[in-house]
Amino acid sequence: MVYRDDRLRERAAFLSQDPERLRQTRGRELYEQLGTLGISYHQYFRALGTNVQDYCAQEFGIDLDRITVDRFFQSDPNAKWLFPDIVRESVLQGMRRKPVYPQLIIRDEAVDGTAYDVPYVQEAASEEELHSVAEGAAIPESEITYGDRIVRIDKKGRGVIASYEAIRRMSIDMLRVHLQRMGERLGRNLDARLAHVLVYGDSSGAATAALTLNTAAAGSWSYEDIVAGFMKLTLEHYFTPTHMLASGALCRTILSLDEFRDAALFDFAKTGNLPTPLGVRLIPMPDQPEHKLTILDAGYAVQKLTEQDLLVESDKLIQQQWDRTYLTVVTDFAVIYEKARVVVQSDWT
Repeated sequence: MVYRDDRLRERAAFLSQDPERLRQTRGRELYEQLGTLGISYHQYFRALGTNVQDYCAQEFGIDLDRITVDRFFQSDPNAKWLFPDIVRESVLQGMRRKPVYPQLIIRDEAVDGTAYDVPYVQEAASEEELHSVAEGAAIPESEITYGDRIVRIDKKGRGVIASYEAIRRMSIDMLRVHLQRMGERLGRNLDARLAHVLVYGDSSGAATAALTLNTAAAGSWSYEDIVAGFMKLTLEHYFTPTHMLASGALCRTILSLDEFRDAALFDFAKTGNLPTPLGVRLIPMPDQPEHKLTILDAGYAVQKLTEQDLLVESDKLIQQQWDRTYLTVVTDFAVIYEKARVVVQSDWT
């Protein structure tokens, strides 16, 4: 803890310097200092009140919208040390833009190590009830207990297989478009993992799997089936449904139900805005388990644990070596309140 506090003070001291003094550190010296302190270029630029686009224009006379990758590396000896951050921020932009998991989790928490002991509340209705208390009598007590569940966090990544010759004439701006798309694909992988965890539980074991209800008739869906899941989560589990996750096929089935085709209630056919069944946002999830509808309270169900944010093999990029460069994250999702989601399934098997 002392080590972490010292590091935080060092970071704060560095970033709180006068902007003019901050700008005096450039190139390799800046790259190594930020790495030692664990500070991203994004944080550095924010301290300067600028961004990578304006910084490159001011410090190196580079217009990132127009310059090619080759000319970027030839422009200024200090410029190449920024290139890994340009790659990383482009991928991160894609990871933030397209995936839906950020709106379905409680928070994204940074953790130390790839095994995390998740604290969670074991709810018991009998211990949470209010009781009448006579004057001078002891007040009944309720104990908040914590179970110990170890969630294993693994590495997820994607390789960029391209020689420098393949990209050297490409503009930096167009390269960022391709990298952003890669980020979107990485984000889709995280969406798929979250969909799996919400149904089957996290890596600590099957005990965290969601409560599953069957539809009234096997292999078919009705409005009443959705209402049953909604009521289970609302009245029996005492959570507030915020989202429904469904595969593409199940979304089509739900949108075809008479209750959701009423033009007076929903305008999906005209605007493309998905209906909100029972006031809950419907989310199409391409990797949602088939024949299963997940109804959840996003404020309580799942937390994202991140041991390592997006890592780019920076040394290779600085030396203009693109062949098999990898983008990796070490992260996973952990169930916090097991009853904060309910799954309704039409496949009874």
